[in-house]
Amino acid sequence: MKHFDITEWSDFARGVTDEGDRTAMNAHVASGCVSCRDTLNLVNRVLESARAHVSSEPPEDVVRCAKAISALLTPRRSGLSRLVARLVYDGLSDPVPAGLRAEDRVSPHGLYEAGPFSIAVRLEQERGASIATLVGQLTNREAPDRAMDEAPVLLMAGTDIIAHTIYNQFGEFQMDYPPSGSLRLCVALDHPAKRLEVLLKPLTPRARARKMPPFSHKQRSAREPKT
Repeated sequence: MKHFDITEWSDFARGVTDEGDRTAMNAHVASGCVSCRDTLNLVNRVLESARAHVSSEPPEDVVRCAKAISALLTPRRSGLSRLVARLVYDGLSDPVPAGLRAEDRVSPHGLYEAGPFSIAVRLEQERGASIATLVGQLTNREAPDRAMDEAPVLLMAGTDIIAHTIYNQFGEFQMDYPPSGSLRLCVALDHPAKRLEVLLKPLTPRARARKMPPFSHKQRSAREPKT
């Protein structure tokens, strides 16, 4: 008795088998071949599942986020205009503003602005840990009470995406990432449709180390206790 493999039964289920082969395969199953009948049943279930998946529409927010990610990665092709945020407050270098606790200075954090948008960013990493955490919040200063449409946030090192997430209706987001010396955030904005870029290099430990003035011999002597 000639048996048919799963590829042949797949063509049979999709209706692309030649008429002569189809007649032979129908007769084969009708003869009582349990193995081929089970294979055909399996193929039919897979085909039905695939058709149901194709016919269902993905959620609107998923489609919107997918389009936003594509636009973030290819801004010129998508015609997406670019906003580059500037650092207006460095949490470890600038004086502590009113209302901010002194202990908040432990983790590198800063405030960036671009047009009507502000984005607060904090970088957290435990000593010796191989993974760091980025916590941020995007706000629109012109409409602070308006809920935001959820949209993607990409964390990039050069041209590589090393982490990604979606900010919520309050503009809040958080992601874990492998530390790198040259980081930037790419944030999708719906209203207006723009790509907001945030250069995080000033907040990284290496950049901060270069900012620190050298420790002079006079400073060292002044701190040594007199005998």
